[in-house]
Amino acid sequence: MEWVVEKQLVCPSTGTFFARVSSTRNLKLILWYKGSYFIRTGNTLNTGYFGIIINGRARNIEIIHAFPFNPVLWNTFKSTMRCPGNDALLSCECSRAESCLFKICPYGIRPVKS
Repeated sequence: MEWVVEKQLVCPSTGTFFARVSSTRNLKLILWYKGSYFIRTGNTLNTGYFGIIINGRARNIEIIHAFPFNPVLWNTFKSTMRCPGNDALLSCECSRAESCLFKICPYGIRPVKS
């Protein structure tokens, strides 16, 4: 089945990601996943017996859970995850890097220098 990523979130306290996806039949899910690849808005996912293919390439991700999309749930996730990249505040530096489990920021934001 093919899915298109509509939005994504990073959870710095768990080192995991969330992606809001939609199928061609307008089925919407929230995917909670971990791995070495950050799924971005506009990416396409294909699922099947072969695993997960993102933009035509196999990627190393593990789906932890798939939730039916619910706007209240999505907004709750968004409001509780303290990452400036989730709010599209792509500043040059992040003041929350000390509490973030990602060694390299998925959004490419540098930590604030002390």
